[in-house]
Amino acid sequence: MGLKNLKIDSFAIIDHLVVDFSDGFSVITGETGAGKSIIIDALNLALGEKAASTMIRSGSNSAIVECSFTDINSGHPVNSFLKSNGIELDSGKIVLKREVNINGRSKAWINTIPCPINVLKSAGDLLVDLHGQHDHQSLLHDDKHIDFLDAYGEYDNLLNNVSTAYHELSHLIEKYTVLVEKRSLNRERRELWEFQLKEIENVNPGENEYDSLLKEKTLLDNAEKIHTLSEELTNSLYEADEDTLYQRVLEITRKLGALNQIDPEFSDELARFEEIKFTIQELSRHLTDFNQNLQFDPGRAEIVNHRLFDIKQLMKKYGADIPEVLSYKKKIEHNLAEDDGLDKEIQDIEIKINDARKQYSEIAAQLSDARKKTARDFENEIVNVLAKLGIKDSRFEISIKSIESAQGWAVCNGKRVRCDAFGIDNVIFNISTNPGEPLRPLANIVSGGEVSRIMLAMKSIMAGKDHIPVVIFDEIDTGISGKVARIVGEQLKALSGVHQVICITHLPQIAGLGDNHYRVYKESRDGRSNTRIVLLDKDKRVTEIASLIGGSTITDVTRRQALELIGH
Repeated sequence: MGLKNLKIDSFAIIDHLVVDFSDGFSVITGETGAGKSIIIDALNLALGEKAASTMIRSGSNSAIVECSFTDINSGHPVNSFLKSNGIELDSGKIVLKREVNINGRSKAWINTIPCPINVLKSAGDLLVDLHGQHDHQSLLHDDKHIDFLDAYGEYDNLLNNVSTAYHELSHLIEKYTVLVEKRSLNRERRELWEFQLKEIENVNPGENEYDSLLKEKTLLDNAEKIHTLSEELTNSLYEADEDTLYQRVLEITRKLGALNQIDPEFSDELARFEEIKFTIQELSRHLTDFNQNLQFDPGRAEIVNHRLFDIKQLMKKYGADIPEVLSYKKKIEHNLAEDDGLDKEIQDIEIKINDARKQYSEIAAQLSDARKKTARDFENEIVNVLAKLGIKDSRFEISIKSIESAQGWAVCNGKRVRCDAFGIDNVIFNISTNPGEPLRPLANIVSGGEVSRIMLAMKSIMAGKDHIPVVIFDEIDTGISGKVARIVGEQLKALSGVHQVICITHLPQIAGLGDNHYRVYKESRDGRSNTRIVLLDKDKRVTEIASLIGGSTITDVTRRQALELIGH
């Protein structure tokens, strides 16, 4: 289970490169500037690291990197991760692919399926643990130390429980903060809402009142004209002494009746005039009643005008019409009622927060105890491995403390302390690499060579625990040489028993232990440089290691030394 193949196109000084990897311990050597680290940078790109158009080989429009992993078993964490993102494994094979365009944009694929860059990176993190020349510096950052300890510890359930409890507590506190802010804001608005509600209630408009009042105002404003017109119409229709419309219709009806007796041809017209006669009578009675009931009341007109003015004022402030004003009134009533219930809601959530804080604090305390127990084993193993790696008589201690804070959410020993999704602990590695020297924070005292060996020691004691199949070291041998270098190589070799290990090195003591040996070199063609990589056979491998020992001049002595390092 590991990295099987790497393809690189148009990346930096690489035009096209394909390399097949095998299980075990693979070493990569080559002259400075040949492009060893460029190959690692390209792999990093395929694993989801940041992309830039400057990565593209001059003259090309894009750079493409693809890496294949095989024999990934169904129980590996990457399998469930990919399934959760709609990507299925193809017979235990995973292919990560990345393309960077000249405009700086990049695309990603997993098993030919397009995916977001963050999904590609998450998958890459589950498959490859890559330690570049600067990655060892993570040891020099105190905030990273807790990650190393937790990777070594076997308390994943506690970590998950703490994370879950923290996010539940965080959600409650966030909700509490929103409610308190809302209550504060409501208190500022409440006086205004109460004024507005009282103003609307004082007028208390009916839903259809405005239209009714307008109609009434029209009648009141035109009362005299209406009286005159209705009286004139009544006289013209029915009530005048002579020559009314009703009298004329009666005369026409009489004559049509006589004509119809002679010839029934006019029966329909006769019937219609009979209806007209009754219509005139009804209209006349209606006009008479309307005129009698119509009274001009100056007092009523003033009431209507005042009422219309009050309603218009409400409509100017609270809505385009009465329904909108009434809708706003309901909104105010809802806000006031909601505000009345906020105190109770806040009290209820305070109780929940106290319960959640207690639960989180208890689980975080359990995690802290587990860390402290694990730290003792971690310390002992680190010291033992460092002794093997040439740092003898070293002391290594892990400080695990909680930090008091008045704003802390958790409670430890009756005091508020800082906390997060990883618990209440502040973890710092302290070390003394020389006898008689006091313990100091690791970041303050170690050299570059010591950092590399401490990182290797940690990877060694965590071998197999992190389930990451591939571990890559880019010049972990910085600052070491001689016997220590051989011991580092042996430790890398041992690590390859549980991981596929790929190591870029310049030391023959380490290169001689590789199961597979690749040489990176740079060639020029058509006036352009290009990085190449080749898997060395036995003879070429001896030559390569001899050159690491003696430089460009290879002698029988350096060849014999190379053979000894290889173990032949």
